[in-house]
Amino acid sequence: MRRLPRERFKRPCDFDPDEYLRGSFTVFKGKDDYEVVIEFDAWATDLIRGRKWHPSQEFTELPKGYSRLRLRLNNIEEIERWVLSWGLHAAVVRPNALVNRVRQTVAGLVERYANAAS
Repeated sequence: MRRLPRERFKRPCDFDPDEYLRGSFTVFKGKDDYEVVIEFDAWATDLIRGRKWHPSQEFTELPKGYSRLRLRLNNIEEIERWVLSWGLHAAVVRPNALVNRVRQTVAGLVERYANAAS
C-alpha cells in the first residue's frame, strides 16, 4: 500500500491562480504567445456563440452563419484537442503550428482507421 507523504505545500499569499493561468485555455501553462484563430460552420456557431471560452476571446459572425473565434494563448496543446472535438465543424486558420499539429493528428487517425478496415 502506498502512503501519502506528510509534507504539505504552502501556497504563497500573493499567488493568484487566474493570473498564473491567464494565457492558458484551461490549465496547461505555456511560455509562448499564440494568436489562435478558428473558424466554425453554422452548426457549431450556434453552440460557440453564447459562451465565454476564454478571457481574450473575440467572436466574429461571418457570412452564411459561420463564425470566427480569436484567442490569445500561451500554448496550443489544449486547444488542439478542443478543435479536434468539433470534428469537421471547426477549422484552424492560425497559427501554422496548430494547423500542423491538427493535420498530423488527423493523418494518424486516417492511417489507423484505414488499417482497421482491412
